Amino acid sequence: MGKKLKNDVVVVTGAGRNIGRSIAELFAEEGAKVAVTDIHEQNAKEVSDGINAAGGTAISIRTDVSDEEEIENMVNEVEETFGRIDILVNNAAVKERCEFFEMDRSLFEDVLSVNTTGLFLVTQAVSKSMKENGGGKIVNIASTSGHNAEPDSVAYGTSKGAVFNFTRSVAMALVDYDIRVNTLTPGRTGQPTMPFNLDSLDEDEEFKKQIEEEDKKIAQKTPLGRLGDPIDQAKAALFLVSDDSSFVTGTELRVTGGRDCI
Repeated sequence: MGKKLKNDVVVVTGAGRNIGRSIAELFAEEGAKVAVTDIHEQNAKEVSDGINAAGGTAISIRTDVSDEEEIENMVNEVEETFGRIDILVNNAAVKERCEFFEMDRSLFEDVLSVNTTGLFLVTQAVSKSMKENGGGKIVNIASTSGHNAEPDSVAYGTSKGAVFNFTRSVAMALVDYDIRVNTLTPGRTGQPTMPFNLDSLDEDEEFKKQIEEEDKKIAQKTPLGRLGDPIDQAKAALFLVSDDSSFVTGTELRVTGGRDCI
């Protein structure tokens, strides 16, 4: 069987860890040329170096998705290196943990600047390139937090709720240019989204213990009996960008282990 993404050029944002990393690595295994982008430059480089060492093709680009100039520079570098962009995976995100009455406007807007405005800015910039080159595929990574209440992550939940209608609206805006746009909604998978005020999960042992306890409870409540693995989400993303989903646009694929049913 041939590789599903042979010679496709892919941009993955937030690809330095967890789901984004797994998507970048799987797509490279399937023959894609991958631009690994992340605000953490070293993380992105480690992923691209690993892909290249395994015989794939990748470059790393430090990209803050809330910064229009950095996005423009990223798109230009990918086009200069690989000639075009065929696939975009919008995975970059941050998540606050903050009691509602303690949240200030700055924190709320900082989260939305990455998760919502950044989603728009990257999609617009990359889809312009796709339009000029005859089409493409876009996957926007959402979260079950966009459907369910999280009282200590109001900004994150708000931003992820916006992903669903953004996907539907943009899918219709781009359909005439042969650009398909879909949402992938993971359940709890691997490491959690990076807290907005931490550079590393290792810096906060109390937070790590809290996450471990949450993971145990979520796994017990998940019908399939476990948390998701990043590769579960990567395989779902692969379906959404491959020819296997050629009649799919503007929809949401939930990969939650059955938690939507309870």
